[in-house]
Amino acid sequence: MTLASYISCLRIVLIVPIIYFLHLGEGHEFSGSGPNIYFYFAFSLFVIAGLTDYLDGYIARKLNTETHSGALLDLIADKLLVSLIMVWLVLIEDTGAVAIPALIIVARELVISTLRQYIIEKREKKDLSVSFIGKSKTTIQIIAISLLILAQEITSIHTLALFAIWFAAFFSLYSLFKYVSEWFKHFSN
Repeated sequence: MTLASYISCLRIVLIVPIIYFLHLGEGHEFSGSGPNIYFYFAFSLFVIAGLTDYLDGYIARKLNTETHSGALLDLIADKLLVSLIMVWLVLIEDTGAVAIPALIIVARELVISTLRQYIIEKREKKDLSVSFIGKSKTTIQIIAISLLILAQEITSIHTLALFAIWFAAFFSLYSLFKYVSEWFKHFSN
């Protein structure tokens, strides 16, 4: 395994403490005695996990250690991080204002994964490269989810966090449309 692959694995491993701190934050009432630090820990770890998405790709390119298995691991790590944290935030928020965009985001990730697998199996296309729109989508999702985590403690940004998560959901749909139209265009020839 390459250094970039280890960094992708770190992103997967960080999911557990992020969910743990979200759980502690949700169940811990400070009753005015100070900030609920568990949400800040979850936020910090999520931001670190999000940054590893850029670090692993940068290191793989810089050290010339890009591999198909590393690219697959990177995709899996992204989808697990975004999907599992979104599901947990739906449980915390318990509102359609978060559940609907979460459903859109997670469904998009599942559809893209399924289509990629189909294309690889049927067309023997081994390229798992991610487009600029795909990377932008992940960045928008990471920012929106970070805001939603932080909004659990800083309630004044909750409206901004909801706007961001809905924007991420719509951008996820846009990227799904772009992927599907490109794939149809590519394989109809």
